[in-house]
Amino acid sequence: MNFRRFVSLLLGAVVILGLGAVGLVYTYGRAHTIDALTATVETDVSTVGTPFAGHVQTLEVHAGDHVTAGQEIARVQSPNLGQSLETGFPEEGLGYRVDGDDVIVLTATADGVVGSAEHAVGSFVTANTEIATVEVQGTTRVRAEVPMTAADFARLPAGSPMTARLPDSTEVATEVYEVQFEESEDGASVAVVRARGPELVGAGTFTNGAPVTAQVKLDDAEGLGSWAARQLAELVTPTTRSTTATTTDDHDKK
Repeated sequence: MNFRRFVSLLLGAVVILGLGAVGLVYTYGRAHTIDALTATVETDVSTVGTPFAGHVQTLEVHAGDHVTAGQEIARVQSPNLGQSLETGFPEEGLGYRVDGDDVIVLTATADGVVGSAEHAVGSFVTANTEIATVEVQGTTRVRAEVPMTAADFARLPAGSPMTARLPDSTEVATEVYEVQFEESEDGASVAVVRARGPELVGAGTFTNGAPVTAQVKLDDAEGLGSWAARQLAELVTPTTRSTTATTTDDHDKK
C-alpha cells in the first residue's frame, strides 16, 4: 500500500467516524429532549373589584401599565356605601379605602402589570364586579403541554431543565417544579409541565397566556450507549460551565 492510498483511507475513516459521531450526538439529543405541543406564559393574577354596585367615577390605569401595591386603580361611587359604613363596614381594607360616605377607592394589592381594565368612566357596575386585573410581578412561569410516557415521566424529576423561547425570540433556561397529567381534547393523556427561573423573571413582562415554545430535557438513564453519546456530545459541544471555570481559574492564577 503506497503512502497516498494510506492517507486516503485514513481520511475516509476520519470522515466516517465524524459523521457517526455527529449522528450519535443528534440521536442522543433527540432521545433526551421532548418538544412541548403548546406552551404559554403564566402569572399569578390579582383581581381588583368593587364590593358595591355603583358608577365608575375614575379609572387611573390601562392595560400594560406598571403598578405598585397600594396604588389607586379606580373609584366607584355607590349610594349603598354609606349605609354599610353605618352597620360596621371597615373604612379601609385589603385593596380598598373609603373616601367620604359614598366613594370606594380600589387599589392594587401587589406590584405588577395591569392585564385588563375595561370599564369606562361613568359606566354602572354591579356588586362584586371585576374592575381590573394585575399580573403579579415575579410570578412568571411557563406552562407547557408535553406528550409523555410513564417512562419519560420517571426521567423528569423536579429541577429538570426546560428551555423556553419567548415571544420576543429570547431563549431562557427554566427549571421544572410541577408536573400534572390532564386529558386532552382528543382523549389522550398529556403532561402539563410548569417551569420557572430567574432568567424568565428577568426577561421582561409578557402578557398572561402569551404563546411560547418549550422543550424539556429528560434525566439520562439509558446506560452505556447514552454515556458514550454524552461523551461525544461534550467533545463536540463543550459546555459554557467549563469555559467559565477555566476563565475563573486563569483569573485566580493572575
